[in-house]
Amino acid sequence: MTNTSMTNTAPPDEALLQMLSGYMPVFAIRAALRLGLLEVIGDSAMTTDELARRTATHEHSLRRLLRALAALDLLTEDEPDRFRRTPRGALLCPRTPGSHHGLATVMLDDSMWNAWPALDHAVRTGQPAFEHVHGTDYMTHTGWAQHSQLRTHVNLWMLQETRAVAATVVDSYDFTPFSTVVDIGGGSGPLIATILAANPHLRGILLDLPDGIGLAPRVLAEAGVTDRCEIRTGDFFETLPTGDLYLCKSVIFNWADDDHVLTILTNCRQAIPEHGRLLLIEKMLPPKVDGSMPADVYVDDLNSIVSLGGRLRTQPEYQTLLSAAGFTLTTRQLPTTPPEYSLLEATPR
Repeated sequence: MTNTSMTNTAPPDEALLQMLSGYMPVFAIRAALRLGLLEVIGDSAMTTDELARRTATHEHSLRRLLRALAALDLLTEDEPDRFRRTPRGALLCPRTPGSHHGLATVMLDDSMWNAWPALDHAVRTGQPAFEHVHGTDYMTHTGWAQHSQLRTHVNLWMLQETRAVAATVVDSYDFTPFSTVVDIGGGSGPLIATILAANPHLRGILLDLPDGIGLAPRVLAEAGVTDRCEIRTGDFFETLPTGDLYLCKSVIFNWADDDHVLTILTNCRQAIPEHGRLLLIEKMLPPKVDGSMPADVYVDDLNSIVSLGGRLRTQPEYQTLLSAAGFTLTTRQLPTTPPEYSLLEATPR
């Protein structure tokens, strides 16, 4: 008799196996951050026993974690039982230029992780998983309005990420026809600071709520544009300042419903002159999953269902919203940035 359970066995799907075990490397990284391993090692090499003494950890268990981190290219084992931090590992340390430490702290926080197992509840009901698990929304639970440490990490990450995107926007768009740029919901101002620094003829207005602009004076001063940029507190759901070029980066994403988005876009249309433009810098999905975007983009969209709210949209969805607000749309992909970012130019009609 033939044993069909043996003869019909297919080779394992390696990609699927990696998905199923994907949480394991993440928790290895989280353990390394919580134990401070990468910062203690610093720029030198260190043996396991020395590192165990410095971090008050169990030497044999620590060795196994260090070797896993080396296999993940966060450390290198120069010789048996002697480890050194790699450039990738250094990015998880807060003082490294271009550090990802803030993002890692936010993404690996217990409050975020505890919500993901309730994704099925969110899909069934439409209620964010975070609210179901914690009994309140993400912003309230993490002390957002009280400027919690978690918010500080988010602000620093967004500052760094926006600076990288802003440099590409400057290279991709002609700002010559305009005189006054208004950055709507611009936070600490890395986008408008980069644009003003590259275009000395421009003046700017940075608009955000009072709790969103804390770092703005420093950011504008570092860019040397303080004298050409007014920091103004205000709400983009209300009247907007006067300008001829309006910027809106990673703002539309924050609302899953179209009503809030349409209010923002309509306010822009009411404020903008006929020769003006509105630039949306957003992560935009293709009309269908066609392989043009990495899987991480779609998983990141799920994170909005789990915790943060909001959603990614497609070009046809943006087209519909902008048309309803009185704009026509032109889109272009931003080169050298993460592939999901697009520059959407809206022209009054």
